Amino acid sequence: LAGLVAVLDLSGTSSLDPVGILWGLGAAVGLTVYFFVSARVDGALPPIILSAGGMLVGAVSLGLVGLFGILPMHAEFGSGSLAGVKVPWWVALLGLILIATVFSYTTGVMAARALGSKVASFISLTEVLFAVLWAWLLLSELPGPVQLFGGLLIVLGVVLVRIDELRSARIRR
Repeated sequence: LAGLVAVLDLSGTSSLDPVGILWGLGAAVGLTVYFFVSARVDGALPPIILSAGGMLVGAVSLGLVGLFGILPMHAEFGSGSLAGVKVPWWVALLGLILIATVFSYTTGVMAARALGSKVASFISLTEVLFAVLWAWLLLSELPGPVQLFGGLLIVLGVVLVRIDELRSARIRR
């Protein structure tokens, strides 16, 4: 967690927004539930069903938030772009649903089951690392020394958790 905080580099922040902190804590609770539920193997739902259920809950939640005006929403039905090609809006939406959502979440559940909830949750911390790396490559936002140190701490944490899992498995045999 220290590595995660270092990668985010909060040193330039003058104050923290309490609403943002509450949203972050809510996301952390949701992520915790995701890893525990998705990593269950005994009597578990197939990954596609589990992913569909999660997406249904998300869609209903977003629909209610939009319906009550908490989050302004609107849609346009013009053309879109998919892999640099101009396509009808429904083709772009279908690509977003199937590739960025269904495929990603289903393979994520399969990976969490293969790795176990502890290892999978630590590996997910590398998402922040990759966001920093992509910002560096695509936007030329060079990570600072604190962020690089944080990235090393995250990778070290993942390695230590994996070593612990392997050691625990050897002891159980």
